[in-house]
Amino acid sequence: MKDRGRRKINQSLNTGIAQKIKQIRNSVGMSLQELSQKTGLSMTFLSRLENDKANISILNLRAVANALGVSIASLFSDDQRSQIRYSKAGQRRKMILMVCEGKKVTEEWLLPDSNVKLEPAVVSLPPGTNGGPPFSHEGEEFVWVLKGSVRFHLGSEVFNLEQGDSLYYPATIPHQFFNDTQKKSLLLFVATPWSF
Repeated sequence: MKDRGRRKINQSLNTGIAQKIKQIRNSVGMSLQELSQKTGLSMTFLSRLENDKANISILNLRAVANALGVSIASLFSDDQRSQIRYSKAGQRRKMILMVCEGKKVTEEWLLPDSNVKLEPAVVSLPPGTNGGPPFSHEGEEFVWVLKGSVRFHLGSEVFNLEQGDSLYYPATIPHQFFNDTQKKSLLLFVATPWSF
């Protein structure tokens, strides 16, 4: 089965996956021939995969996981799982960015810690508030308007963003945002590197 044009698993992740596939296949008593029949992948390819001499596409990885009766996530090594971050709604850290005319502008961090390369957060802007004075820092930022609308200043340029609109910019450009409406606005910010 050819994988051309399909997204492949990162080579550094492949080693752990190869070991897990072989371990699970052996634990359920399945031969390479049986796995080949269930997935439509050749025995040669599967053998090379288990010996870390072949890469696998996500589509084929799903077929292997289904044939083994496991989830794709279970094929990742424990070390890879330690890199996964899960954040439950209602249990995230919130910070008051500023108080504007008695209204709190808040930022909710969507990841539980700062040991990652990006910083996703939701900023809540009550009506008639802003995110503070123009600000610049190292890195990059992406903004997506989840609800409402905002006026976004990037240097001397002004962008009027509505729900569903997005904006990317180098964070070294001074940036500032305003909610000029009578309704609350919610913005998803993703910044890299982590800045707070």
